[in-house]
Amino acid sequence: MSRLAERRALVWLLSLLACAVLVGVSILWLDRPLSNWVHRTTYGNPLVIRLSQIPDPLFVLAWPGLLLAGAVSLWRRRFDGAWASLALCSGSVALVMLIKNGLKVIAGRTWPETWINNNPSFIRDGAFGFHWFAGWDRAYASFPSGHLSVMLACCSVLWLRHPRWRWLYLLLIMLTAVGQLGANYHWLSDVIAGAFLGTATGCFTVWLARRQVHS
Repeated sequence: MSRLAERRALVWLLSLLACAVLVGVSILWLDRPLSNWVHRTTYGNPLVIRLSQIPDPLFVLAWPGLLLAGAVSLWRRRFDGAWASLALCSGSVALVMLIKNGLKVIAGRTWPETWINNNPSFIRDGAFGFHWFAGWDRAYASFPSGHLSVMLACCSVLWLRHPRWRWLYLLLIMLTAVGQLGANYHWLSDVIAGAFLGTATGCFTVWLARRQVHS
């Protein structure tokens, strides 16, 4: 393994460890107080709900975008520019959707509020915890945040390929996080885990594409 590869592996390992620590701290001390505060202050606010929905189009457009960009790149016999960015963003989002769905099934975590299928929740029932492999039922599918996973999977690709607009990507990420937390759709630990998962997926997608180009 080269020195650069070793450094990258170390960065990934440290990032994963930092994410695990932050998630653990949030679960133990921050998730429930924050959820109670949100329920008293911003829960049900229309503006906050709209902010939480910023990534919604990405869920729908990922696979069509990947197919379109892939077809155009094959027709052009080139993989560069805006079409390459569209393909990588779409591929990253499609991949992270598969991963986060699997993690939701495994974790089986309850939601902060009751909002789907009469789900047990912390606010209504005092439910707080993980029910392993119960996430097939959406009532137990809070962890990790899919919206943050998808947003970071897209924005991390753009962050690396189009750095000029990093301020915009950061703004969209922050607004999405505020919306998800402010609407009490997710725990803080869900948001942290989702953000890490999306970032890791996006960076991996760009790294893999660069490796294929230079191989």
